[in-house]
Amino acid sequence: MSFLPVKSDTGAATPWEYLPAAAGTYQVGQLLTVTNGKLAAISAASATTPPYVCMKEGTVADGESLPVVRVGDDEIYETTLAAAATDAKVGGKIKVAAGGLEATTGAGTFEITYAEGIAKGDLVRGRFTTAAAAAPAGGNG
Repeated sequence: MSFLPVKSDTGAATPWEYLPAAAGTYQVGQLLTVTNGKLAAISAASATTPPYVCMKEGTVADGESLPVVRVGDDEIYETTLAAAATDAKVGGKIKVAAGGLEATTGAGTFEITYAEGIAKGDLVRGRFTTAAAAAPAGGNG
């Protein structure tokens, strides 16, 4: 799965940007960071909000432009859990998994607004917030 935007608070379409990328294979919905002035895949689980979502499926050469949209706090994203995550409950904030395609356990900035469950592969929806916080002690999900 990947981080696909499924709802916007404003209803506006997010504009695409074309930025240089590091050589690699990318997927639509993959969250990306910037390293040495180029877009790159997230190499380790991240507790911070990645700045971009990839909008192209395929391989690019070093420095080739890659279409992306900026991650916004007014968007709801849908993805799956990379591993069982007991903190993946509505209101909980979890991390982005390495590779940027799924969410994973641990305090992060992806705030859960819907959780199918807490098992690996379960669907979750949420939005990115500005600060990481511990998951709530209770909650349903």
